[in-house]
Amino acid sequence: MSNIKQIKQVSIKDNKLKATIEVYDERTADSYQTSYQNECPIHEEFTLAMANLNFHVEKICGTCFPGLRAEGFYRQPSGDSELLTIYAVNRADDNTCPVNLATRLHLGRDEYAWIDRLLEDLSLCEREALLHHARQAPRHGAFRRDREHE
Repeated sequence: MSNIKQIKQVSIKDNKLKATIEVYDERTADSYQTSYQNECPIHEEFTLAMANLNFHVEKICGTCFPGLRAEGFYRQPSGDSELLTIYAVNRADDNTCPVNLATRLHLGRDEYAWIDRLLEDLSLCEREALLHHARQAPRHGAFRRDREHE
């Protein structure tokens, strides 16, 4: 028996990772959520994985944003579907007013032509978040537990 981990939230701020992970322990049939924050800068592969979400923000909004950068996402149950919120910022240049975006899509309910690509991109982001944890924690004690909910 093992613990099954599912990323519920990923946030990148100042090039550092904060994540909320739901852990299901098959042995005890119990689950809990834990929030982690990593003080080490995220690695390049993780940055590239998050950049894949820019495409989806633009498609969901129906417009192109020069300078767009996805900074996180949040997954939550919503009836018989899952509500995905992707957070992004647009910092095109110093003469442009910064824009914060929160794009939402109900996975399993809303029609979205690029759903397969979105699910692959989310999976890659989640894998990279877990890899970032695995790479940094043993060397630096970088992941610390902020809080635990049972």
